[in-house]
Parts: sequence; C-alpha cells; structure tokens
Amino acid sequence: MYKTLKTLIISAAMAVTAMSVVPQTAAAQDLTKIRVGYIPVGVYSYLWRARDAGYFEDAGLEVELVTMAGGGEIIPALQSGSLQFGISDALGVLNARNAGIPATYVSFNFAQTEESPVHAALTFDPEITGPADLAGKSVATNLSFNTDWTMMRAWMRNAGVDLDTVQFQEIPFPEMLASARSGAVTVVGAVEPFVTLAKAGGATVLGHFFTEVKSPVVLSGVVAMMPWIEENQDLTVAFVEAIDKAITDFNGDPQIARDTIDANTKIPPEVVQTMELGVWDTDVDPNEMQFWVDAASVEGMLGAETDLEDLVWTPSK
Repeated sequence: MYKTLKTLIISAAMAVTAMSVVPQTAAAQDLTKIRVGYIPVGVYSYLWRARDAGYFEDAGLEVELVTMAGGGEIIPALQSGSLQFGISDALGVLNARNAGIPATYVSFNFAQTEESPVHAALTFDPEITGPADLAGKSVATNLSFNTDWTMMRAWMRNAGVDLDTVQFQEIPFPEMLASARSGAVTVVGAVEPFVTLAKAGGATVLGHFFTEVKSPVVLSGVVAMMPWIEENQDLTVAFVEAIDKAITDFNGDPQIARDTIDANTKIPPEVVQTMELGVWDTDVDPNEMQFWVDAASVEGMLGAETDLEDLVWTPSK
C-alpha cells in the first residue's frame, strides 16, 4: 500500500509543477495574444477547458498559460506587463491593494462548501484527534499570510488554541504528505488531490479548515491590473466570457471538469474521479470579499478601509 501511495503522490506532485500535457495548436494570425499566469491544478481547470473547447479562439484570443508559483509571483508579473491576466487568492489581491498595487478581479469565481471542500487538515499522528490538540504542535500551510494560513489560524482559534504556542511552517503542497508522515510536522493544510491521496494512505482528516470556518467561502479567481483593464475593456470582456462558458460547462456536468483535469495533468485517473472539486460561479457578489477583509484585519494585515465594489471589476455600461 505504501509503495502504491508513494507512486501516486509522486505522480500528483508532477501534476502541480508541469504544464498541460495537451499541445496547443497554432492560432490564426488575427488572434490577440495574451499571457495568463496560473497554477496547473483543478481549481483553475476552467482555463484548460476554455482553451481546449475553443472558447478563447472563438473570442479572438490566443492564450498562453504560464505556470507560476502563485499570486506572490503572478501579481508582480501583472504589474510589469509580462502577464495580462493571472490567478490569485483573495488575500493576494487585498495585500496588493494595501501596498498601492491596483490588482482587480475580473472573475472572482472559485469557492468551496461543506459539501465540496478541497482543503483539509491532515495528520498521521494517532494522538491528534482535532484542532484543540494542536497547542504546542507544528502546523504547515503552503505559504504564510495567504488564505490557507489565515483560515488555518481561524480554525484553530475557534477551537480555543493559543496560536502563540503553535509552530507554523511553510511547506509546498506536493511535499506536505511526506513531511507529515515523517513527523517533521504534526499537521498539514493540504489541498486536492493530495487530500484524497492522504486518506488512501491512512492519514486522519482532522477537519476542513476552510469550510468549518465559513461555508461557502469564495477565495480566488482571475486578476488584472486596473489601468490595463481600462485600456482593454473589450478584450477583458471577451476573456471573461470565454472562461464563463467553461465554468458553465463544469456546473452543467461536473464530469467535464474531471475529464478536463484528467486530460491536462498527470494526476492518477482514479484520484481525479474521486477528489473533491469545489464549486465555481460566474456571478459572485463582491461583498463576499468582506470576509477576507475582516480575516486579514484580525491577523493585522490590513488597516485601511477597502472599497469592495472596486475589487471586482464590472464593464462600464
């Protein structure tokens, strides 16, 4: 079992560091070329669907999907103009705004719910049975000061844990399970497909640290710089309409999402078919950002008033 699990974990880890295995065809000369920064995991698979189904091409766009580490790398690339669009979690946008960077959602679209959680707190330590047991222990999230770190802290705070006693660590998602199994860290905040892999390998799910704090919780989407959006409104509308078509496909038939993930990653097919997907929405209320403003304020990351309507762009009439 362990050898099989190890093979699956290695395969899944390759999936989050490799580009799509599906080659892109040459675009017609009249297509507008844009570059989009993303993490190649299921959360952002609507980008693959929009490309593979021809929705980008139908919109007059030739889209290059650029693999990047996350919002911390993507937002500076948007600033420099090397990307036109990119993905980011909510705190990436709020932190950028707090620093005077005009990062703006053009599509605030991904959420998870109690029925479809994609994050879970995992352990291989039989003495740990819930968040209340984590005082004095080590806990890992993929980064600090992002949505994962913030929700992990909120989840433990709600359980009465003194956070000053917890040793927080940063461990990339693909490395988390090995770290937890070896005892290098007590608990990890993992995301799919690693949650499904860990459960198959005997890990205990202590809880779903996002959705046990708030459900549903909208946490990420596609971002651009506001000055660029204002100069390219038609292009922005075309891009958003293309990904909205992909999201509509996923919501109409979740198997399309699974097939898209399977075709564009090296995640084992049996994991793709059982992993949680989360949910996508093409029309999220900008006021959903208030939760993240409040959560960031609790952690001392924000101090100024934030215009929620301005964080999610809508085309001018």
